[in-house]
Amino acid sequence: MIEGGRLATVVVPRDALEAAREPRNAESLTCAVVAYVNDIQRVGIYTGPELPAAAMQAYHADYYLSQVCNGGHSQFIGNTGIKMLPTTSGDALAGLKAMGADAQYQILLEAMAWVEAHPDEAALQNGFTERAATLKALDERFYGAERLQPMTPLAARWIASWSELRAVATEQYSSEIERLAQLHPHLSQRRIWRSVRQISFQMTDPLQITVAAACGAVAPDPEIKLAVRSGSHMDVEGEECLAFVVLTDKGTRICVFEETGGRLYELREPRPMPGQARMTPQNLGNFLPHVGVRLSVVGADTIRTFTRIAEQNLAAEAIDLLLRRSDLDPAGTITAIRVGDGSATWYAVTREARIVVATFGDRADVVGLDGRAALTVTRAEIERHAAEAAAGRDSMRGQS
Repeated sequence: MIEGGRLATVVVPRDALEAAREPRNAESLTCAVVAYVNDIQRVGIYTGPELPAAAMQAYHADYYLSQVCNGGHSQFIGNTGIKMLPTTSGDALAGLKAMGADAQYQILLEAMAWVEAHPDEAALQNGFTERAATLKALDERFYGAERLQPMTPLAARWIASWSELRAVATEQYSSEIERLAQLHPHLSQRRIWRSVRQISFQMTDPLQITVAAACGAVAPDPEIKLAVRSGSHMDVEGEECLAFVVLTDKGTRICVFEETGGRLYELREPRPMPGQARMTPQNLGNFLPHVGVRLSVVGADTIRTFTRIAEQNLAAEAIDLLLRRSDLDPAGTITAIRVGDGSATWYAVTREARIVVATFGDRADVVGLDGRAALTVTRAEIERHAAEAAAGRDSMRGQS
């Protein structure tokens, strides 16, 4: 049920509630509430202000606890970000007060007063290289307060008293989350918006489209981009380059990302170390992964053209619509294959299948093995789908 614009139910597994009756197992219930908030936001695409206020207070109080225990108030401020700090700290303070964690409440109150008085210094906090002396002192007080009266048992006792709490059997939890998701009046539109946004990101983000185009440029057969991993500076063909690990259907690759475009390389696995081998600076490279054969090169002009045509032809909306019409999961990974005068061809890979999509100014086609259109959506249909995605996006504006 939704009351006053907020969902009125918090669902947790019954096992977690029963386990938390023992103070030493209190974390089972606080973790269950954190999981609920994450799950209902993922499945139902609810925003924070649309969830039960107490759930968000417990969620952010637990977040505050974990951040400070890991890297102090400096990390809490840095990881939260100045923009989100008022909402996050406001929820956490309300939660701390409600659960009776008086000492921790006072400490967070003082930390936020420091942020307000020192905005420039607060913006630099990261828990590592930047840690303000005042925040370090608050850290020590917080750790002392936790030793005397830890937050988690207080939080579990408070959560167990909620009138909105509903405990269900573990095997019923997922279906109950889906039932609550279906209560949201904008669920369908928000799900379209989310998947369109994910596809669009792969076509417009400079790194993502560079990798997608570099994979698609491999000859004679394009490689299918599956994931983009971490990047670092490494030696590639005698030059230090910014390069990212990429997973494709052919294996692990390295993609160089630079202003002039992208280059895709094999990533050669290290040699197995013989049992009696001795590692030396001279032979170290033999036992580490290293860049292998160059597989493709794609220029910056081609990459920009892919993005321009994608935006012009509503390619993200078209691919999302075609995946749905094909009864496939719209959460696909995108590889850029070819781009021409007003059109582009893409691979879209889901958990179930891989399809080829050609996007044009007036339509988009799923291309069959014979090279002909197996399924077509018109520009008018694509624009209607884009309007649904926009309505989902607009329904979330002004919410955090």
